[in-house]
Amino acid sequence: MNKHIRIISVSALALLGILCIASGVMYSSLQSNNVEEKILVVVEQKQVSTDADVNIKLKNLTIEVNTPLSVKIIDYLDSAVSDEVLANLKLDTSSVNVTEPGTYNYTITYKEKIYQGIITVKEPEITNTGLQSITLKTVNVSIGTALSTDISTYVIEPLTDEIKSAMLIDLSNVNVNKAGNYQYTITYNNSIYTGTIVVTESQPTLSTNIDTNANANQNNQENINQNGQQEQTTTTNPTETTPTN
Repeated sequence: MNKHIRIISVSALALLGILCIASGVMYSSLQSNNVEEKILVVVEQKQVSTDADVNIKLKNLTIEVNTPLSVKIIDYLDSAVSDEVLANLKLDTSSVNVTEPGTYNYTITYKEKIYQGIITVKEPEITNTGLQSITLKTVNVSIGTALSTDISTYVIEPLTDEIKSAMLIDLSNVNVNKAGNYQYTITYNNSIYTGTIVVTESQPTLSTNIDTNANANQNNQENINQNGQQEQTTTTNPTETTPTN
C-alpha cells in the first residue's frame, strides 16, 4: 500500500514537472515572438533631388510702355519649383527698356545654369474714343515764329485730353527760319496723317503818317477854298455911302 502511494506521488510530481517545463517553453516562445515584433522597423529611402531633376521654364511676357517690371522671380516662372530652388534663383532684367517699344531678353540663373525668357514692350492700346480719323489743317506762320506744341492747333476735329495723349506729332521737317511749304505728320489710331505748314515772310506794316498828311493837306485845301470864297464875297458887295447935303 505504501509503495503504491509513493509511485503515484512520484508520477504526479514528474507530470507536474513536465507541465511546468512545457509552460516555460511556451512562455519563452511567446516572449521571443513579442521581441521580434517590437524590433521590426520599416526604413524608407529618402528621395534627394538633383540638378538634373530641376525643370525651370520661363514665361514670355508682354507689357505696355512705362510699366514697371516685377521684382518677384515667381512672376517669371512657367513651372513650379521647390522653395529651396526658388531661393537660389537670380533674376536679371537689366537689358529691358520699358520706355521704348521692342522685344527684350531677360535671364534667370540657377547654379551657373542660365535660362532665358522674352519680354515684349508695346505701345498702349487705343481705346475706342468715337474718333476714328482726323483731318489736319494747313497752318500759316510767319518766318521765325515758334511752332505750337498743342495738337489742337493742327487738327480740325475737337479733341479731348485722352485723344490728344494718344497722338504723336512730328514737326521735325519744318524750318521756321526759311520761307516755304513744309510737311508735318500726326500718328493716331495706327494711321499717319500729313498736313502742311506754310512759312511766309513777314509783311511790312504801312506807316499811318501818309493818311495823316493827306488829311492835313485836304483840310488846308478846304480852308484855302473857304477863305477864297469869303474874300470874293467881300469884294463883290458895294460899300454904302452917306449922301451929303
